[in-house]
Amino acid sequence: MVNRATLEEAFILHTRSFKETSLIVDAFTQNYGKMSFVAKGAKRPKSGLRVIQTPTTVFSISFTGKGDLKTLTQCEIIEHFRISSKVALSCIIYLNELLTKTLEKEDPHPEIFNQFKMLCHNLSKDQNQESIELQLRSFELILLQELGYGIDLEKEALSGIPINVNSSYSFDPALGFTKIGEAEVELAAGGFLGKDILSFAKGDLANTGSRSASKKIMRRALDFHLGNKTLNIRKYLIESGAQ
Repeated sequence: MVNRATLEEAFILHTRSFKETSLIVDAFTQNYGKMSFVAKGAKRPKSGLRVIQTPTTVFSISFTGKGDLKTLTQCEIIEHFRISSKVALSCIIYLNELLTKTLEKEDPHPEIFNQFKMLCHNLSKDQNQESIELQLRSFELILLQELGYGIDLEKEALSGIPINVNSSYSFDPALGFTKIGEAEVELAAGGFLGKDILSFAKGDLANTGSRSASKKIMRRALDFHLGNKTLNIRKYLIESGAQ
């Protein structure tokens, strides 16, 4: 367990008030994973830690302390992403909550960190709905892969037979895709067409069916691995069109 670090890159996932002038901060750091800090006096107008409340920002932080709750001693802005799109901003809020509830404390995931930084950079640009959804689905896939819950979008579970563009499949988050017979297609709740699964695998979500399938696949997988944790932002994100 790390007790001290200086100039560590971090994203802030969540903040909440602590006493009158301080904050409890949940952060995702590049080298140490998710961590929690107390930012003493951060709500004071002249506090050097006040910038910690700037959203969609990469910070350079320093901290000390033992146990789960460290003390934040320094915080500076490295890069701020200006998110103007309502859909893109909703995605960032959603991903902050997703990372908060999927990552274990002090479990480093530098690849997830780097992919998240890249996603924030891309979302700060003007993009269409299709592009935003593709990047969101791609990040979700990488997140599960890095956590050890990767999804094989190209082969059937158990048999390893390539998914057929003309077949239909059921999806079990703990197993993968299983081919279902023609007679079962009408009865299979939440079944998926092979062509939509393969389009998702190729990063092609131009087709409405492929976009819908990719959302359902990722939602089912994430809900399974979240267990009894619910994503509060999801309802708002659905209304904004990103979920």
